[in-house]
Amino acid sequence: MQEKYEKLFYELQPEAFDGGDWSNCTQMYFHGEKDIDDAVMYTGYQIIKKPVKLEQEPIFHREMENLVFLGADLPDVFKNFDAEIHFYMGPALDKMEKIVVTEPTLIKVPKGWWHSPLTFVRVDKPVLFQAVLFAGKPGSLKCVQAPEGPRYEYSEAETHRKKWVEDPAALKSVPWTVINEDGVELYSEAGAYDPEKAPSSLNTVIRPGYKSKPYGDDSTVLKAPKPALTEETTKCVLALPKEVTGWGEWCPSPQAYFRGDIYMENATYNVGWQIFTGPNDMEEPHFHQGVDEYIFFTGSNPLDLFDFDCEIEFFMGDDPDHLETKIITKPTVVRLPPTVWHCPIKFRKVKKPLMFQAAFMHGTWGTITRTQAQKDKGFFDRKWAYDYMGDNVRFCRFDDKKRCNICGKCFPKPNIKED
Repeated sequence: MQEKYEKLFYELQPEAFDGGDWSNCTQMYFHGEKDIDDAVMYTGYQIIKKPVKLEQEPIFHREMENLVFLGADLPDVFKNFDAEIHFYMGPALDKMEKIVVTEPTLIKVPKGWWHSPLTFVRVDKPVLFQAVLFAGKPGSLKCVQAPEGPRYEYSEAETHRKKWVEDPAALKSVPWTVINEDGVELYSEAGAYDPEKAPSSLNTVIRPGYKSKPYGDDSTVLKAPKPALTEETTKCVLALPKEVTGWGEWCPSPQAYFRGDIYMENATYNVGWQIFTGPNDMEEPHFHQGVDEYIFFTGSNPLDLFDFDCEIEFFMGDDPDHLETKIITKPTVVRLPPTVWHCPIKFRKVKKPLMFQAAFMHGTWGTITRTQAQKDKGFFDRKWAYDYMGDNVRFCRFDDKKRCNICGKCFPKPNIKED
């Protein structure tokens, strides 16, 4: 494979964690541009096993961040969610709001918004927590008291926790408030979450006359009502829909998927957390326009994401006639810059289930493919035509009035036998 494509692959490395028994001892991170040149995404996978105060004081980033909370027993992240999390955020220090999470949830933190503390109040089953920052070299700022008055203190991601936790008195944060703080430390009854009441994708997809299902549905029996949120914050918090799909035996249902601005107004992210259990050929050659896509291949056991036993052939190249291949046998992330041709992805051997995550840096996911052009003797006579198909223009093959949510009912069945 050419060097320009080879450098877009990065084998993820185990990272030792000794911060306490509230998380797994080995963690997995993609460190953005440190791992792949020009990357504009920074993320990790953390398993929260016990109650913990993960962040204790408000900070903000210069870029948008998405926080995801899922049940850690894959593939059914809905059935296996049994926790309560408290998170604070707002556009200013005096407009912080308390958000209570009791179901699989995605929270969009707009750039410049203050956020944290983040507290896992109750963890009766492990939680898969993924924080995604849309930056290649992340950092955060906090407002601290200084002799000359309040000032902003900046620290990079790898150093800020050590710096601020080891000597908290050195930089005392300025006072901050919560506009809907109610003093309730625990809202939910342990084990009260009912997965059957998780919102379905049909109730979440935005169509004319519909809006995305907001924070605050009643899928959990509560000791106390969740604090009411302002409309501005409500638009940033989504109970992830439970997608009952028919992709095939190789991709168990239900799936967890965040379909960008179909599910959340003004979203700029589109991603899934899918478990593949068998061989399959995926997609046809295409490229994306305007933004990066990041493809993650990891093990499906959250307590050990490096437990990986698969062989995957990934195609990439200058055009559909000149595709080169890379064989993936270890947990890997692939960066796909705009206009880079890629696919198919051939899952040759799947000895153990894997987690597949396609993370697209835009609210609308779409592909551009190449087809043979019809002969035209006019000025625009050309050999190839390029077709765009995206979430914003795709409709159901069985009901042309319904927006496609990729349920899989029309997917061809794979005809591949494992060696």
